[in-house]
Amino acid sequence: MKKYLLITLTIFSCYSFSNMAFAYKFDFVTVSDIVDKIKEKYGSLESYQASFKIVSKKLGKTSTQSGVLRFKSSDRLLMEFYQPSGQKIVSDGKMMWIYIPSMNVVAEQDLKSDSGLFTSGSKNGLQRLFSKYHYRFASKTQPEEQKDGSKMYTLILKQKESRSGYREIKLWVSEDFFVRSAEGVTSSGKTVNITLTNIKTDVNLSNGIFKFSVPARARVIKNPMISEE
Repeated sequence: MKKYLLITLTIFSCYSFSNMAFAYKFDFVTVSDIVDKIKEKYGSLESYQASFKIVSKKLGKTSTQSGVLRFKSSDRLLMEFYQPSGQKIVSDGKMMWIYIPSMNVVAEQDLKSDSGLFTSGSKNGLQRLFSKYHYRFASKTQPEEQKDGSKMYTLILKQKESRSGYREIKLWVSEDFFVRSAEGVTSSGKTVNITLTNIKTDVNLSNGIFKFSVPARARVIKNPMISEE
């Protein structure tokens, strides 16, 4: 009788442990789970627009830029700057143009190369980003509570190979798996932070706004190293 009781208790204990282990596995969230959710989120987006703020710091100097960003699949992007006024970043998915009216310069970037944080707000951009970087959670507790009381998944990305561009990137991802902020550090020590607010998804955007014509007499610079800057 004792033998049968021992067997029964052993079976019950194993069954209970397996259920607990299954529940633990089911509830446990890995950084790969979050990355997959981010890719899934951006893969389902047809369009979005948001206010952006870019803060750059290097050698004790800080510069701030702001404006409105509009995105439409596949990889079409328009960033219109209020500060500095008139500056634009435009992409048709194959090429990117950065227009700096104060210098009468247009930087023309082939998107086959790495263009840093500016192309990370799309499905293809994120695929490239996560393929070139090792990634982990920034802390054990995820999502992390932020200063404003919201919760964000925070990820640290580090280059797999030393090259130009951002050697390290930190992402702040909302619980709906939208990248709300990204901060990159270059090999020269420059820090660039991009933050998005007032996000609206599935907005009606005309394809025509993602076309760019080089202004007359503007100097064109082909494929500059904008990933460093």
